[in-house]
Amino acid sequence: MDNNTSNIFELTTKQVYFFDLDGTIYLGNKLFKGVLELIEVLRAKKKDFFFLSNNSSKSTGDYLKKLNKFNLNITRNNLILSQHPTIEYLKKNNFKNIFLLGTQSLKNEFKQEGFELTEDDPEILVLAFDQELTYERLTKAAYLLQKNDFPYIATHLDNRCPTENGYIPDAGGIAALLYKATEKKPKVFGKPNKEMLLFMLDELMISPNNAAIFGDRLYTDIKMGKEAELTTCCVLSGETTMEMINTSDYKPDFILNGIWELLDEFNKK
Repeated sequence: MDNNTSNIFELTTKQVYFFDLDGTIYLGNKLFKGVLELIEVLRAKKKDFFFLSNNSSKSTGDYLKKLNKFNLNITRNNLILSQHPTIEYLKKNNFKNIFLLGTQSLKNEFKQEGFELTEDDPEILVLAFDQELTYERLTKAAYLLQKNDFPYIATHLDNRCPTENGYIPDAGGIAALLYKATEKKPKVFGKPNKEMLLFMLDELMISPNNAAIFGDRLYTDIKMGKEAELTTCCVLSGETTMEMINTSDYKPDFILNGIWELLDEFNKK
């Protein structure tokens, strides 16, 4: 199903494909139908493809383990995660001692990158998708943010995360709690920051009009794709409904029920 503004065949003509993960490629631990076959088609046609996620509850290594359990056989080079530009920013600005609101998986990645994780006199607060959040740590973060101009950044601000059983609060929900207490908002690095796409296209020396992004969120995936001037495709297998699209400022170029419809289109050729 497309949105009748363009021919869906256009989606098969791109050189670079960016795929969101949660709600687009899989839901929880369930891989959507057609994904394995689609990736094989892209490899056979020598297309470039990348998996994007704002979900910073897992380290890069744990994402690779999860995706390769699905037999996708990808490498670090196929992944673009919200913690990557966050870590780059921290290093560029010489932050060392960090209060990280994140899971143990993410903490391990930050330690491997050379950061000291501390709740005692940190230099900056970093908010991620902390699925192990305690009220005690939330309180400590709120106290820090009430210090004058205390540095505060977030990997992303997705409001909710789709699971097999329904939605759960994401990093944006945690940020909302802190905002209610402190009236402070973080600098954000993940989607919809268009640099998550453009840095890779620059590296590949490929124009945005030769790339497409597929995602289930209008305010992150589609907004980012629009601002980066890529072809955008919203899938209805995650957060977004047709009603949401109809009332959104971020109208995708295409609408698919799920990523399997892209495979169907490739198979017609």
